[in-house]
Amino acid sequence: MNITITPAEFTLIRYDANEIAAITADVAAMIDFPPDVHIAIDVDEELFAPLTGHMSDVVDGVAHIWISGANFEDKRQPQHFSPSQAHDDLLVALLRCKDRLSDEFAGAASDAEISRAERAAWDVSAHGRAGKLGAHVRRQALLYEFRLQHGFTDVADAAFDRLFAGGPVTWEGLREICKETGAVERPASKVPVDLLRQK
Repeated sequence: MNITITPAEFTLIRYDANEIAAITADVAAMIDFPPDVHIAIDVDEELFAPLTGHMSDVVDGVAHIWISGANFEDKRQPQHFSPSQAHDDLLVALLRCKDRLSDEFAGAASDAEISRAERAAWDVSAHGRAGKLGAHVRRQALLYEFRLQHGFTDVADAAFDRLFAGGPVTWEGLREICKETGAVERPASKVPVDLLRQK
């Protein structure tokens, strides 16, 4: 499997690119990620906790993942690597990349262009599937973020439950949920993680 980690050598945090590549390969094998698709991961080591976030895109057949260094950080040892945290975050990111490679997500815009409501719905679906594969998922935190974008209503909570159940999902299905909850009527806004990149 062709995996590239940027930077190749970390200078601000105690991470190892080879270890991240190995974890990525394990996660890719776990979800049957297409072995012929190149995976390029950009770890932003300038962003420390609590500035966490990640973006998953597929451009010209290459899976691009941008992720903050804080996502891989050991919460008990700041600026130290947590293999388990990296595994869980890469699992979610790669699940979303795999979605993008499918015909069901052919119409999805880039992560920087989709609405916060669409991203929140997609994240719930990906985390639900990751949880079924053994990842640690903070359900209540995920539910709160979903409610912020979709409303604190029974309709939004029911939509969350369906997404979190981890069943099959499509891009049009996510957009329908945004219509169902009324999220499409909210003002357009950037994905929060995109704001983090504008350093």
